[in-house]
Amino acid sequence: MVTINNLNISFEDEVVHHNFSLSVKRGEKLAITGESGRGKTTLLNVLVGFIPHYEGEVVVDEIVLSAKTVCKIRERVAWLPQDTSLNLESVEELFFAPFKFALNREKMPTKKQVSNIFDAFDLSEELLSKNVKEISGGQKQRVILASCMLLNKPLLLIDEPTSALDVAVKRKITDYILKQKELTVIAVTHDDYWIEKSDNIIKIK
Repeated sequence: MVTINNLNISFEDEVVHHNFSLSVKRGEKLAITGESGRGKTTLLNVLVGFIPHYEGEVVVDEIVLSAKTVCKIRERVAWLPQDTSLNLESVEELFFAPFKFALNREKMPTKKQVSNIFDAFDLSEELLSKNVKEISGGQKQRVILASCMLLNKPLLLIDEPTSALDVAVKRKITDYILKQKELTVIAVTHDDYWIEKSDNIIKIK
């Protein structure tokens, strides 16, 4: 599903990755760990085409990443960054924001699908009528995660997906996501439970 061959990335005089290679099978759940500032998030940004200047080869779903193919790759990827400070007022806007993009409009969920994912993520649908400022960081994180799941993309990239959640909810959501057999997941995480439940772990040094 994802292959990285001999990736080299530098920012100014700092080498972030040198001859880094990676292979992730379809349906595999990979956890990327390591100290801060080691380039873990950079890897996710490369996969969605946010870092155009690099050496090496990046392949997603048999498509070689380039300026010409980046849109095709993004059609196959749901991407949840660690910083989700979107300038949106209502929770409803926040939840449905990904479906406003042209490549996702046909994936607009039904009321039943919304109800089911909110139940799975231990969320009340009443949250949709609230202002984003009225909900907790954990609720916001779950709302965005739920939205990502309903995009039904074959590849999910997530950066610290459960950082704002309490233990019980964290485990429930981790189990839900990682039990999706057809879904390929690459997660940057320091969460012990997520790491334990993943198929493979890579520690960036």
